[in-house]
Amino acid sequence: MALDKALSDIFDRNIERRFDSAEAEREAIAAAKAGDSEATVALLYAYAHTLNKTVGRFRNAGGANATVDQKEELRSLAVTGLYEAIHAFDPEAHDRLAAIVSQHLWHAVSQLNGTIAFTVPQRTLTRFYSILRKANDNVYEAAALAPKYEMSRETFFSVLSAVRDVDSYDGLTGADDEHGSATKGGQSAEGSRDIDARPIWDNSAAEEDALLVAAAFDAVDDTEERVCRLAYGFETYGDPVADAEIGHKLGMTRPTVQRRRSSALGKMRQALAVA
Repeated sequence: MALDKALSDIFDRNIERRFDSAEAEREAIAAAKAGDSEATVALLYAYAHTLNKTVGRFRNAGGANATVDQKEELRSLAVTGLYEAIHAFDPEAHDRLAAIVSQHLWHAVSQLNGTIAFTVPQRTLTRFYSILRKANDNVYEAAALAPKYEMSRETFFSVLSAVRDVDSYDGLTGADDEHGSATKGGQSAEGSRDIDARPIWDNSAAEEDALLVAAAFDAVDDTEERVCRLAYGFETYGDPVADAEIGHKLGMTRPTVQRRRSSALGKMRQALAVA
């Protein structure tokens, strides 16, 4: 299938086609790495939701809609990020591409500057600065330390890039500027200007939660996703459904529902690096 048609399906028609199993996805990843274009297209379809979500977040950054050229470039960068994720995938470390795809998409799309830039959820930004403090403001030591605190090196450097886009890193961390005036408490010692340590636009914790939930569900198969959505109230306005009732709805025994839910939670924890 032509790549152009696949991209049109994904970005213009929001068509998504997931793999039936993690094993089928892993086989497609291996084939894509070997140069199989059909396998690559299949992976694009499988992660259509993630691609669209990433592009959408950047396209409307700061309330400014992207131009046609920027929109096309965003899509191109997102696809490049997915390609990078495919080639970085380690079958010994992860079950599905969902475990690493978001960080690669963010890193790729954040290369587009101007009104479109990298959005950093507030809690991610807080964790970024916490890790930086633990490394005594040494960027490279902090990047090495980041995985111990459930943040990949790629995500750490992407956040660093976004922060530097707002103000100089030295200014944000309180180092002396070229005129010798140090910053204290978010303001220069001379009191001449405030330094905002946040991105250009703020982002709610709810958006980060939504991203994490999407990544978690991307890591499981359709049956496991349905079990979890029922068990944790996603389809019942927050009211959890008992395992026995889930089994009745889905035609499973109660022990099978419990095994499915346990398996799904394990995959989700691994995908979100909280295992």
